[in-house]
Amino acid sequence: MKKLLLLAITVLMAGGCDVPAGYQVAPVKEWHETDPATGKGFWIFLPSTYDHNKPAKVIVTCHGTPPYDVANMHIREWKSLAEKYGCIVLAPELIATDGIIGDGPVVGMLEDEKRIMGLISLLGYRYNIDLANIMITGFSGGGFPTYWVGLRHPEIFSVVVGRSCNFSISNLDGWYPPEAVRTPVMIYYGTADLANIQGESIAGIRYLKQRGFSVESKTLPNVGHARHPYVAMDFFVRNFREPRPSLPSGR
Repeated sequence: MKKLLLLAITVLMAGGCDVPAGYQVAPVKEWHETDPATGKGFWIFLPSTYDHNKPAKVIVTCHGTPPYDVANMHIREWKSLAEKYGCIVLAPELIATDGIIGDGPVVGMLEDEKRIMGLISLLGYRYNIDLANIMITGFSGGGFPTYWVGLRHPEIFSVVVGRSCNFSISNLDGWYPPEAVRTPVMIYYGTADLANIQGESIAGIRYLKQRGFSVESKTLPNVGHARHPYVAMDFFVRNFREPRPSLPSGR
C-alpha cells in the first residue's frame, strides 16, 4: 500500500512540475556554471536589460524533489518574469529538498545554506546586484531550504516566499534570529494541491504567525501541484525597497 501511495504521489508531482512554455520567453538564454568555492553546480539567468551602473534585483529559487523538480526547471520557470522586471535569477543545485519522504534534515540545510550564501557573494562581486531586494523562494520540497536559509539571514533576503511548499517545524524552530520576524513572508498553494502540501502550507502559516511573522497567504482555486511564479513576483514587487548596489557605478 505504501509503495502504491508513493507511486501516486510521484506521478502527481511529475505532472505538476512541468514548466509552461510561456514562462520561458526571453531574448537571452540561461546558462549553467560550477561554483569555484564549493564545486557545486547552479543555473543563472541575466536579463538582457542588465546595466552594470544600475543594481539588479535578485531571485534565488530552490528546486524540489529530484528528478521531478530540478534547478534547470526553476531557471526556465522564472525567465519571462525576470526579463520583465530586470532580475537576475539563481537556481542552485541543492541536496535537502526531498519532499516525498524527507523532512529537510538540518545537516542538509547547512550544506544548502553554504551553497546559496556562497553564490550570492559570488554574484555580488561579478555583477551590480541590489542588496536591498533579494527574494528567496521555492517550490515543493524546495520549501525546506527556502524557509531555513531565508529566515536565518534576514539581513540578506528581503522577502521569503513558499510556493506549494513542504514545511517542517522541527528543522526550523530555534534556528533563526529574533530579527527574522521583520521579514515579509508569503505562502500559497492550490485548492487541488497534494494533501500533504496543503497541510504543511497551513502549518507553516500558523507557526510563523504564532511566532510574530507577518505572513500573507493565498489559495489558488482549482490549482494542483503546479508552478505559479507570478504570484510570488507580485509579492516581491509590492515589497521592493530603496536600492542598495553591491558595486559602485562605473566599475
